[in-house]
Amino acid sequence: MTELRVIICFLAEFIMACASINYSPQCRQIQDAVTVKVIQEEGLRLPCPNSGCEQVINDSLIFWFKNESDEIQPISMEETKRVHYHGGMLYFLPLSLNDSGIYITQWWRNAHKCYEFVTEIVVYENIYLSQVYTTFFEQQNILSFDCPVWQDKGENISWYKRTILVSLKGQHPTLKIYQTKETKGIYTCICTWEHHGQLYNTSGSHEVLEKDDAVAFPPTFQHPINNSVEFVNLGEEVKLNCLVFFGNKVNSNRIVRWERNSSKLDCDTRIENGSWLSSFTISQVSETDLQYPYCCVARSLTKMEFVCITLKTRESLLPITVTFSCMVMFLLLAAGMVKWFTVDLVLFFRSFRIMQRKRDDGKVYDAYVIYQKDNVDEITGSKADYFVNKILPAVLEKDCGFKLYIEGRDDLPGEDCTAFIEPRMQLSRRLIAVLPGSSHHQGATASLCYDWHVGLHRVLVEQELRVILIQLDDMKEYSHLPLGLQHLLQKTPPLRWDERNSRATCPSSCFWKQVRYMMPVPSVSSSRDVDI
Repeated sequence: MTELRVIICFLAEFIMACASINYSPQCRQIQDAVTVKVIQEEGLRLPCPNSGCEQVINDSLIFWFKNESDEIQPISMEETKRVHYHGGMLYFLPLSLNDSGIYITQWWRNAHKCYEFVTEIVVYENIYLSQVYTTFFEQQNILSFDCPVWQDKGENISWYKRTILVSLKGQHPTLKIYQTKETKGIYTCICTWEHHGQLYNTSGSHEVLEKDDAVAFPPTFQHPINNSVEFVNLGEEVKLNCLVFFGNKVNSNRIVRWERNSSKLDCDTRIENGSWLSSFTISQVSETDLQYPYCCVARSLTKMEFVCITLKTRESLLPITVTFSCMVMFLLLAAGMVKWFTVDLVLFFRSFRIMQRKRDDGKVYDAYVIYQKDNVDEITGSKADYFVNKILPAVLEKDCGFKLYIEGRDDLPGEDCTAFIEPRMQLSRRLIAVLPGSSHHQGATASLCYDWHVGLHRVLVEQELRVILIQLDDMKEYSHLPLGLQHLLQKTPPLRWDERNSRATCPSSCFWKQVRYMMPVPSVSSSRDVDI
């Protein structure tokens, strides 16, 4: 049973170790997702999108993850990594197009309270109008707006209109300009900040328009990313979305659609939050749907653009699950077999007489036998005497090659038996204790002989002897026995010998196998008469 428990504990720890990546889907999302639009090759310090967790500097309370194709991947805290985090701040040094995606921040307030925040990062090759923040002006003399990437972390800010420096404001995030006919345009703030001695730039842009202006731009894809992969499951429904930005208040003469292998597909197209959204649904994904890329085509009055994606199936976890389950079942079965046949395996190897040589441990006897000879009724005493003087020697000595010391049989004529009890126990490797009497002889068995007291002291106090308890009578409870013997019975359950069993004297029976297993390895050479 001990071996089985060890294996089960090991498997449980192994499964927990494999399953624990610090991500907990039980965290509560307390605010909507935030979208951040940035440019590749620039640096980015992304704070946790909450004023509370943004200030946390303890790395054990904040965890960052990236959702890649429905698989949650943890982000490293190592400084040498291009993308890493410290507390409530995630660093990209610098940004890459592959950094586009969904990022998850988990803030553990305590062991049972966790908040989750979601941020979508979109990385562009250059400044696209879809990432520009729009500001309208009416009849006012001064127009002011803040830098969208300023974080109040000691950045130096410079403002440009196109490539012309407008204002060098140091660490002030607000740009104020007087309205003229030339006020309209794109204003870009560049935040310069330092990290471990190296300078990085992060930029954000505003487009200033008159309120009634409708400005058209070439098609700009917000989703999906060109040449990306969409993971699907065969037989399930999949919805493909394409989001395109054509400019401010441009609601006509635009086309957005999905195509596969140059063939038009039946799409649902609508305008949503100033962008054009085209959706195509595959009711059941088949192998045919995986053979060709799906392209989203966007056409304005002057230009046509397209992006393409590929569908791939997710790798099934069924083979891994089946293999792991079979391995667990095999290990449990093997542990059960080993536990069930432990005694037989040990005795089998002993039958080859491995390590069965004369030992230099100073011991003479393989076991010292004690049993209650006094203060027992005639039937109980006869049964115990018959078992100790007839059955034990016949099986353990004659058939199995052990050497026993039995008081009365192995005493020298005229010697004081009491004086030699302790020395002979010191020369023995085991103590065989045949339990005295049954429960209806409580008064008779309340006191034990001297050899019992010596044996219990060496087993319980000195712990120099291992004991083998053998029960001859039916005893449902042991309250009538002395406390020391009761304590020993709680630690070591007795072996039950049944004289009515047809194999009661067979060395290969279950009872005698247990006794032989608990005995030491018998020596090849054993002498019958030993003088102390």
